[in-house]
Amino acid sequence: MRSGSPVITTTDDTYETPDAGNWAEDKGGLFAYYCEQFATAMKKRWDARVYIDLFAGAGKVRARETGKVLLGSPLLALAVRYPFDKYIFCERIKQRLEVLKRRVSDMHPTAQVAYVGGDVNECVREILRELPAHSPSYKVLGFCFADPFRMQDLKFATLLDLAQRYMDFLVHIPAMDPMRAWKPYLNPANHTVDDFLGKSDWRDAWHRESSPPRPDVFVARAFTRRMKEIGFNYGGFDDAVLIRSTEKNLPLYRLVFFSKHQLGGRFWRQATKGTLQQGTLF
Repeated sequence: MRSGSPVITTTDDTYETPDAGNWAEDKGGLFAYYCEQFATAMKKRWDARVYIDLFAGAGKVRARETGKVLLGSPLLALAVRYPFDKYIFCERIKQRLEVLKRRVSDMHPTAQVAYVGGDVNECVREILRELPAHSPSYKVLGFCFADPFRMQDLKFATLLDLAQRYMDFLVHIPAMDPMRAWKPYLNPANHTVDDFLGKSDWRDAWHRESSPPRPDVFVARAFTRRMKEIGFNYGGFDDAVLIRSTEKNLPLYRLVFFSKHQLGGRFWRQATKGTLQQGTLF
């Protein structure tokens, strides 16, 4: 990381700390840097800025190889210089959500935080109810981080519901998942990619390819097209960051940003430029 990058390492505590690959440190640095830019730049442009984490986890992770304890995305978003006006943290695993609540209470006791437990694809209405009401006299902007472990954990319909509000998205699009399971996914009886893309005719596009790309590239490009169809014209595949494993240098996933506004795309490019050590993730 370059000088002045956000600090993402932290101290250990007595709560559950799930393991993560060493790439989590660079990923966290990029995420924190963008959050800082977003929260600062939008402070005077909007009456309320809301951060939404769809897969919030326990708040901290431990890098397997180095043993470093790292702040997870919820605590990184809470640590920005100009905090968001509200935070919405979603987590399916009850124990991890309880741990996150304790850590937030210990580290950021005055933050305005709502917690949503359960499968995010089934809880989207609850998330929307937690968002402050937008009106001509009270402008509300959301920044949603979607960090699923597998494609089957996130449905496009969930993002489509959230996109009815003013919202930017940073989405983890798995790479290893489609590369390992592409043959089963091509079976029309399997709906994993259908749900992730929000459409079922993607197989026709795949079979029309004269020289098909790698499945992970195909999925990321198709997802970008879907987001463009609903108005997210800035960011996308061309500005994505590919995260690779530090052990075998294999592609794990892409961080792909989406905004309906040119300014959002510009901030994301600024965050990626010079924030990562050359050759670490690309």
